[in-house]
Amino acid sequence: MSAVDFICASLLMGLGVGVDVAAATFARAPQLKAMAWVLLWVIGVSLTHTLFPMLGYLLTYFSVNALPVLTPVIGIFAFLCIALYLKNELKDFACEEQQTTQEQQLLLTCGVILAVSWDALWSGPAKSAQVVGWPESWVWFSFAIVGVVVALLAITSLLLARHLGKLVNPGKTPGFAAGWLCSAVQYTVIGYFGVLALCRYSLNLDWSWWQLLLLSAVVVNAVMYLRLLKQSADKRCRQKKHHVGRYRHWPSAIPADMPVNR
Repeated sequence: MSAVDFICASLLMGLGVGVDVAAATFARAPQLKAMAWVLLWVIGVSLTHTLFPMLGYLLTYFSVNALPVLTPVIGIFAFLCIALYLKNELKDFACEEQQTTQEQQLLLTCGVILAVSWDALWSGPAKSAQVVGWPESWVWFSFAIVGVVVALLAITSLLLARHLGKLVNPGKTPGFAAGWLCSAVQYTVIGYFGVLALCRYSLNLDWSWWQLLLLSAVVVNAVMYLRLLKQSADKRCRQKKHHVGRYRHWPSAIPADMPVNR
């Protein structure tokens, strides 16, 4: 095999396992504002997409059958991390000020990294068939190339999302419909990775990507709508109590010393 064939094969593998990383990065761009979170995300997905295929390759090479045992646990864990994040985010949906704590960010980051990276573990066994006849140094170097490709995809997707965000919303406060649409798309894509991890790794359901995305969209928008109704009802209740409180302080009778216009 020539060096060109080796590089092309490594790049192709990196693109194959990095497409979902690009999609997840694009969806998470609004949360990836601080440099610390950007570094955690990019380094996290790069390392997992370098080490997970390597681990899968080694497990296949040494005929270790631990993957079927760990897969359902990883699927449930990734789903729970993303579900807890969405629960905390949607709990305050439609509030005037909505802030994400560092704990929520860390929870989401770990969950999505696992969701988008665990399938890279399964590329390891396929790698064992791809590298037949390769020098040993090329095999290990190809894993590093995959990690670099994934990192470049994540950075490019993040920059593209930020650039499009400036074009769509150049410093103006978005309206309700635009805010709803942006939040729905963001939470739907994030929820998709949680549903994907649960269905594929834990429940062993062979659903198409569009079915999982549609399921995530229906659930997310339903929860957003219910939260909006609840907050509207709470707001009306607070306004009603405020008006009732004002009426209680009104004088019940005209004081005797108050002059009366005749």
